[in-house]
Amino acid sequence: MNKINIIRDNDTLKEFYDKCIKEKVLAIDTEFIRENTYYPVLCLVQIASETFSAIIDPLSKINMEPIWELLSNKEILKVFHAGKQDLEIFFNLTGKIPEPIYDTQVAAMFCGLGDQVSYDVLVNKFLGLTLTKESQFSNWLQRPLTKKQLQYALLDVECLIKVFPLIKKMTKDNKREGWVEKEIKYFANEQSYNINPNEVWQRIKIKNPKRDVLNVLKFLAEWREIECKKRNIPRNRLIRNEILVNLSQLKPKDIFSINKIRGIPKTLSNNDLNNILNVIKTSQKIDLSKWPKIPKHSKKLNVNKESLDLLKLLLSYCSRESGLAEKLIANTDELRLILDGQKKDLKIFNGWRNEIFGKFVNLLLMGKIGFAIKNKKIKLLEF
Repeated sequence: MNKINIIRDNDTLKEFYDKCIKEKVLAIDTEFIRENTYYPVLCLVQIASETFSAIIDPLSKINMEPIWELLSNKEILKVFHAGKQDLEIFFNLTGKIPEPIYDTQVAAMFCGLGDQVSYDVLVNKFLGLTLTKESQFSNWLQRPLTKKQLQYALLDVECLIKVFPLIKKMTKDNKREGWVEKEIKYFANEQSYNINPNEVWQRIKIKNPKRDVLNVLKFLAEWREIECKKRNIPRNRLIRNEILVNLSQLKPKDIFSINKIRGIPKTLSNNDLNNILNVIKTSQKIDLSKWPKIPKHSKKLNVNKESLDLLKLLLSYCSRESGLAEKLIANTDELRLILDGQKKDLKIFNGWRNEIFGKFVNLLLMGKIGFAIKNKKIKLLEF
């Protein structure tokens, strides 16, 4: 490991930026805390090239603009591992997703390395190193940071820049570079990070939903989202999802009725409670034609269990044969939709997923393929 270089002043950051701008590839990682706030608090940014590396400390009040410029520089490839949270942080701070990017966890799923392979597993496989994770959940807001924290933070990117060309070569050897590229574009879609308060209700799980309940839930979830952003507190700190669902189902008409609902936070002010009542009243004035439709994935699909098991077996077989992670190919909800006859618009039947799995699903549904056990392994039979 190189000497720890931690940057806390603008002049040193400018010198570091001038070095970075000449690179074609940079590995990037962050450390952050998000336990008590709506927006994650960025505590460190770690950047490494093949020959140098540094930790930038945003809490030292330096001007982070040079880092934002690096992230948006289209001539430099930014490499992450499981970078969704990193991208979310950068999007919240700059309003942009870094580009172009590469994610080694996404690439690993195309290389037979399993679902969401952890970083330490990847480093051990490609570099033969064992990373210690004892500092992973430490307090990154504290200052001064310990030597162990800084070593942990910097080692991650110094290993990542070495893993990148090795895993990229593996995807190239397997002729899956294009697949990885498409998946990363989907992963880096700005819409995934631009949270619309009006659509937050779609992320809340509710059993056997009814449209009138979803209508109220939509308005309550929007109110909570706006309030949490305004106060910079986590959603559950204000009011939990299950309580929003209970409010949507019971539709209380006064504060006394709200307080009778189990789990209502004692921290809600009278103003909050009155706002909740007003939101419920407003939602009930909405014309029925404008109520949310019940999402496909929320409907209890009456599918045959044995048929579902057969599709799961096919998915497992295709995953093994292709070396692609099952989760990357399809999920159980999509398999249920197939059996319910709702195949339209499923990504299973497009692009590489169709080549790996979708076309075999169609053959299975037509009775043109089956399974046998040979040498203690499942084999596909064509009829």
